[in-house]
Amino acid sequence: MLSDQQRKLLNSACGDLADQIVWHGNRLSKDDWRHLLAGTVLGWRMLPGIDMGTGAPGFVMLGGSSLNLRKEECTEAITMAFHIGDDPESQGLKSAPVRWCEVIQRARGISDADEDIARRWAA
Repeated sequence: MLSDQQRKLLNSACGDLADQIVWHGNRLSKDDWRHLLAGTVLGWRMLPGIDMGTGAPGFVMLGGSSLNLRKEECTEAITMAFHIGDDPESQGLKSAPVRWCEVIQRARGISDADEDIARRWAA
């Protein structure tokens, strides 16, 4: 199963995505992002929704909980989150790249000095 460090890193990445990325017109919560990434890694299953007598039931996508990810799968989900945040246009999203929180920057080996240097070069 995924480690505590992986769980925390995935949660942090999903929080940053939730704050800064709109997924094809839909604002997703941190939990939504976690479910999207885990479902993508674990494989989606589309099922008819429950008919509650209020109209067409639609469909529900089931993928699995991020808590059920194996270490390799969690690494894949985290990498996917980083890719989406670093290059939203690769997913057809009109958004600037994510400015990652300190937890993510440290995990990726990015220091404050690196960010300062990058800002100076971009100016």
